[in-house]
Amino acid sequence: IEGGPGLGSAPSSTQQAHPYSLHAEIIGSLVPMREPRVLEVRSRLGSISAMLQRQYGAHCSVMTIFENQRFLIEQVYGIPAACPIDFDRFAIPFEGPFDLIVSNHMLTHAVRPRDMLATMREQLAPGGYLYMYQEPLETEFLERGKSMFNTLNPFHLQTFDQASAIRAASAIASKPSRIEGWRAG
Repeated sequence: IEGGPGLGSAPSSTQQAHPYSLHAEIIGSLVPMREPRVLEVRSRLGSISAMLQRQYGAHCSVMTIFENQRFLIEQVYGIPAACPIDFDRFAIPFEGPFDLIVSNHMLTHAVRPRDMLATMREQLAPGGYLYMYQEPLETEFLERGKSMFNTLNPFHLQTFDQASAIRAASAIASKPSRIEGWRAG
C-alpha cells in the first residue's frame, strides 16, 4: 500500500516526466514480473498498465470511471478496458485470477470496503499482489496542515493511519509486505 500524493524520495525529474512511472518502478522492484496478468483499477489513462506491458510483457486489463478513459486506453494502448466502476457493489468484469491488482484511490471511495477487498482477494492468483496508492492519510490534515474538508470530502468515505492501513491490507494478505506513507506514533 502506497500512501498519499507525496511519494517521498523519487527524483523530481522522474515524477515530472511521467507521474505514474514511479509506480511502475516500485512494482517492478517488489513484484516478480514475468508476463504477469495485471488488473489496473480506477486508471486515469492506462499509463501504469502500458508501462508494465512494455517493460515486463504484462497481460493487462483496466477498469475506468469514465467512458472516454476506456475508449482512449483501448485505442492508444490496445488494452481491454471496462467502465464504469461501481463503488457501492464493486465487481471485476474481467476473468481472473490476476498476479497483480493495481488500485488507485479505491479504498477511500468504496461504500463497502470489506466487500471490495474480498472481491480483489478472490481475483488474486495464489501469491498474487495488491498495490494500492493515493489513499488519503489522516496525517495530511492532522500533522501536515492540509485542509480536512478537502481530504474528507463527501466522496471520501474513509481515511487511514498506520494501524488501520495494516488492518485493511491484512484483508488481502496475512502479512502486508510493504506499507509506506504512514509514520509511526
